[in-house]
Order: sequence, then structure tokens, then C-alpha cells
Amino acid sequence: MNEALLHTIWKYKLLGQTQFIGSKKENIELISIGEQNQDSGPDFFNSKIKINDIILVGNVEIHVKTSDWLKHHHQHDKAYDNIVLHVVFEHDTDLSQNEKFNVSVLELKNYIKPALLEQYSQLQLSKQTVHCGKSITTVPYIIWNTWLDRLAVSRIEQKTLYVEHLFEFCQYSHEDTLYLLLFRSFGFKINNDAFELLGKSIAYSTLKKYADHTVQIEALLFGIAGLLDELFEDKYPKQLQNEFEFLKHKHLLVPIKKELWKFSKTRPANFPTIRIAQLASLIGKQQSLYHLIEQKPNLKTIQLFFEIEPNQYWNSHYKFDVESEENLKYFGEKAFQNVVINTIVPYLFFMSKHNTNNDFLEYALDLLSQLPAEINTKTKEFMKLGVKTDNALESQAQIYLLDNFCSKKACLHCNVAEFLLKSSMK
Repeated sequence: MNEALLHTIWKYKLLGQTQFIGSKKENIELISIGEQNQDSGPDFFNSKIKINDIILVGNVEIHVKTSDWLKHHHQHDKAYDNIVLHVVFEHDTDLSQNEKFNVSVLELKNYIKPALLEQYSQLQLSKQTVHCGKSITTVPYIIWNTWLDRLAVSRIEQKTLYVEHLFEFCQYSHEDTLYLLLFRSFGFKINNDAFELLGKSIAYSTLKKYADHTVQIEALLFGIAGLLDELFEDKYPKQLQNEFEFLKHKHLLVPIKKELWKFSKTRPANFPTIRIAQLASLIGKQQSLYHLIEQKPNLKTIQLFFEIEPNQYWNSHYKFDVESEENLKYFGEKAFQNVVINTIVPYLFFMSKHNTNNDFLEYALDLLSQLPAEINTKTKEFMKLGVKTDNALESQAQIYLLDNFCSKKACLHCNVAEFLLKSSMK
């Protein structure tokens, strides 16, 4: 037994009744549990309790044993002087403070059903990645989907913390922030930091000056990336070198270390050279991504924006001077979905927060619901259990559930476990 379980039992009324007998044989009726306190002080505020014929409104403190009151030194804290009920699993001692303030003690040991404790034990002792296992599929649709919606929002809000960081770096420029966020997403995890550093090494306004000259944008990006610092045989990289030499001095640019780029353990289509070429094509468009999403376009319109054609050189190359089989380097479906999930949606949440416009929040959630569910090691854990996942909104929620609840055995804070515990009482 632990306090967290007792808090859950009290909060969700898992005792199955509201009438009890206190330690001094007094009648206790639970009218309202009150509000759970997440900070220091009594566990529940503004509870409404009827003791015999007297209705009391005040705070409730919960312990495994009555003597825990002394272990926690509540006897020296005046914040605990006004409790109306002391709830314990086991009443092991009488307290002078309870006597002084005439506080009733409610022992729960004989009121908690064994089936509930057994269900809780199964959750805690489970060795499965998702501790509730196949029982998760017994959760009613409305409960499961409402919980997923909340988790998806939490997942996206978690991502907006990094957007806040970039926003400060960009001196509160929305367009520049989205530009950096887009750069970072083109790293597709393995090169995220290198791409972000590349974006920070040249202002977006500088790149947009060359919107009509994609080759110069390519020269700037490949040059600052440190990838033009070699002797080349092919005409194309030599042309980029010449362009960059001029532009580097004109804009006082300093290349980053080419050793930052990771080519190993990644598919050729995801090589940083290919992603940089695609970025150059994207930045060369007359309209910026920021001004596009500001208009809340449909998903198809956003996808058309990402229909880009890098320099033809890359159709037969993955690296400079290394010819490969002819293959168009378009921006793939999976890559597009990744950018929407990890760049556009978090940024829309960020915009809704700063502009106090819930339309952007609802628009972001709608975009997620139109994307197919992600299939990765985390979402596969739910697939194994027979959980049907219809879209990216749900898969993002599952990732958050696994990372923040299942992996931490935080079942008592999960709506799935709440349902299972309640069901065990029937």
C-alpha cells in the first residue's frame, strides 16, 4: 500500500460507498472529496464531510498509517491545523493533535475491495511495456479517445518548449523562428543539431535575397555547411565553390565544421547533402512557409508547397563527385508527414499561445488527424495489444502515453488504469 494509491482511491471514489464508520464509531458521510492539492499542505482542499449530524467543509489529509503524521512532521506545521478528516489505510495510533482539534480518523483497510488491490498489483508488477496489456482494449471508446486527445495536446505542448527557445534566439521574429525550426526538422533526428546550426549561421533574410537564384542559395547553404571545402572534379560543385567565395566575403560568413554532418547509419536519401539541396529549393520559393500556414491552408496545399525539385545534379548523385544510379530526389511522403508533425503542428500551437487564437490550435489538431498514424517501435507496442490507431493524432498520443506514463509506471495518473480499477469493483 502507498499514499499514491490511497489518493487515487479517494479522488475517484473507488471505495464503492459514501457511508463509513470512524475510529471512534462515529458516522462519517463523504459528500464531496474536494480538490486535490498538488503542492505542499493537506492532500485535498474544500472537502465536504458529514460527521454524525454535523457538516464540515475543510481539508483532508491521507496517510498509509496514522503515525505517518508524526513522521512527516505535520504536528509542527500550522497548515495542517484545520483538517476536517484524517484518512488512513491503517489506524495504528491516536494522535494528540487529532484529539485537540476533534478530528475524526477514517480507516480504509476494511473498505477497500481485494479485487481493486489485485488489479493495482497486476499493473505494478507487469513486465510488459504497456503495463495494462490487452486490458487496454476493454476501455470504452469515449474514455480512450478523450484520453488520447488530452495526451496529444500534452505531447505537442512539450514540443513547443523548444519553439519558445528558438523564438527568444530569433529576437521574437515569428518567420525566423519557423525558418530555424524547419532547418532543424530537415536533420531527421540524426542531423538535427547540425541543421539548426546551419540555419543559425545565416539569416533567413539573407537567403531570401537570392530567391530568384537557387544556385546562389545552394552555394550559401553548402558553403556554410563546410561541404565545399574540397577539390572537386564535377562542374556543379566547382560552380558552387566560386559562388560561395564571393558571397562569403560579401556577407561575412563563417562555415561550420563539416565533421558535424553524419552520413553513416542513415539512408542515402536522407544524406545531409540531399536534404540541404531540398532546403535550397524550398527557400527559393517566392512564398515563405510562415506566410503559407498563416492562412491555414488544407493539407494538400501544404504538401504542394513541399513538392520541390533540387538541382538536377542530385538526380545522379548523393555526394559531390560520386555518381549514383539515376533517381529523382523529391521530398517523400514520410518526410513531409514528419515535417508537419514535428515542425508545423508545434509551431501552430505556439502561434495560438502567443496570438491567443484557438483557431490555430484546432487547425493543428485537424492537420494531425488527417495524417496516417506513425509506425515506430513505440506505436508498435500498442499494435501488439490490438489497439487500433487511425491517425497521427492518436499515434502522437500513444508516444506520450508510453514515455510519460507506461515507462514511469505512473498508472495511477492514467485514465486507462482508472477505468480498470473502477471495473475491478463490479
